[in-house]
Amino acid sequence: MCGIAVAIDWPDADAAVRTLIAGIRHRGDITDPAVSPWPGTVMCTRRLRIVDGARAIQPQLSFDGRLAVSFNGEIYNHAALRHALEGMGIAFRTASDTEVLANALRVWGHKALARIVGMYAFVAVDIPHREFVAARDPFGVKPLYTIQSGDRFLFCSEIQPLLDAAESGDVMLVPPGYLLTGKTCAPFRSPVTGPAESPSQGSAAALDEILREAVRTRLPPDLPFALMFSGGIDSTLIAHYARQFRPEAPGYFLGSVGAPDHEYAAEYADLTGLDLRFVEFDAAGDEVFARIEEVVQISESFDPNCIRGAICSLALAARMHEDGYRVALCGEGADELFCGYAPLEWAFREGNDEGRPMREEFLGLMHRVSLQRVDRCSMRFQIETREPFLDPAIVRHAKSLDRGALVRDTAGWPRGKEALRSLYDLYPTQLPERIRDRRKMPFGEGSGLDVSPVDSPWKRRFDALISDRELHDAAREFAGFDVRSKEELYYLRMLSRRMDVRRVPHLRGRAQISFRLAQHFDKLKDYAL
Repeated sequence: MCGIAVAIDWPDADAAVRTLIAGIRHRGDITDPAVSPWPGTVMCTRRLRIVDGARAIQPQLSFDGRLAVSFNGEIYNHAALRHALEGMGIAFRTASDTEVLANALRVWGHKALARIVGMYAFVAVDIPHREFVAARDPFGVKPLYTIQSGDRFLFCSEIQPLLDAAESGDVMLVPPGYLLTGKTCAPFRSPVTGPAESPSQGSAAALDEILREAVRTRLPPDLPFALMFSGGIDSTLIAHYARQFRPEAPGYFLGSVGAPDHEYAAEYADLTGLDLRFVEFDAAGDEVFARIEEVVQISESFDPNCIRGAICSLALAARMHEDGYRVALCGEGADELFCGYAPLEWAFREGNDEGRPMREEFLGLMHRVSLQRVDRCSMRFQIETREPFLDPAIVRHAKSLDRGALVRDTAGWPRGKEALRSLYDLYPTQLPERIRDRRKMPFGEGSGLDVSPVDSPWKRRFDALISDRELHDAAREFAGFDVRSKEELYYLRMLSRRMDVRRVPHLRGRAQISFRLAQHFDKLKDYAL
């Protein structure tokens, strides 16, 4: 897990990369030496030492020295890939997953990405041919941004360092699941891509097996790890499976004993002996609101759904770092895959033809909201956060399920996550029934942050700070950004103080779903998506 900085045929590449690395120092605990494969091209990494920390110095070279790779992320099946490559006679110098990636790309080319299970963003250079390839994992768990000037490129793991390193040029994001070269940008085949399967009812036993394995493969073999634990359906399942292998892992709960999530988290801890650690969080206090500018700048976003959650995620990551952890597990992806959000529940209630396209929209937006939040907040405090629900086997299983296996009517309302709830029935003495039957509660709200859109302490703060006239004039102040609320305007102003937002085109595009079921609008109008 790292932050990467790469200049390809860039004027004064050394200075540019020094600026990039300075901007991402928080993403690791050591800066590897900068390497110049050819004049004008420089590669450097701010590395968080997790896998073979002593020898995994980047960039890593392929077995023949032809490819050099700067890599941010984690390849969970690197041992299996190493075994396959060793069977072809390839020798390894380190135990790092970055070297596995370098050799896999050298042997299989871009088809190697169809074999990789992990979260990643990388830039690989072909030294003899002076060419490069960059890629990002299918869901965009790990970020990658670039500035292009003709056939010259700068790459970095965050946006602001690129703006600092280049006085002109727009910062573009490399799309999730895409491969970029000097000549093309195109989607690649990965373990989560493939033809849609015929809908099935699935089975709790099958899901139990693959979710356990997805969690197991994300446990660091030689490091302690922590759990982001809210007492919700998803985080409780992650804790359940993780503790089958490492029962000492603590769960970090954000909020006080009065937070809505507390009673559920406490019940699971009392039942199982989980080491439950409280991260105090006064959601209504001035201290939380005072940190918004810091959170906005760290998140590199003004999307309310990102910022609200980031306020919470940042507090958790800070405490985990203080306690000495470098790896954490979270439940991201479960709501998108298994219908934890109200629009998905209603869409799948109408049928697979309505639900499946909307689910793809939700999954396609994760890199702009929840996954961006997790990356920026955890890496701010040198925490590598892993997401078992986005394992390819889980993704394929969820996408194969019929609507009836995902959503069930209860008291006239659709209720999602039925496939995950069924796992609780397999472990009635270990997984509380009350947690199984919970409705979705957004992370911040479960910690006590009331962000209801009609009237709440959170909304009243922005109403007091920004007038109706200011919101109306925002169309001129930030032309092209389609600001829709005082909360958005407040965040955008803060972001623009640090960042030239006009040089980041993707910020103008809103992270929203196209909810087509107008007949359910009245039921959803108070739902803060």
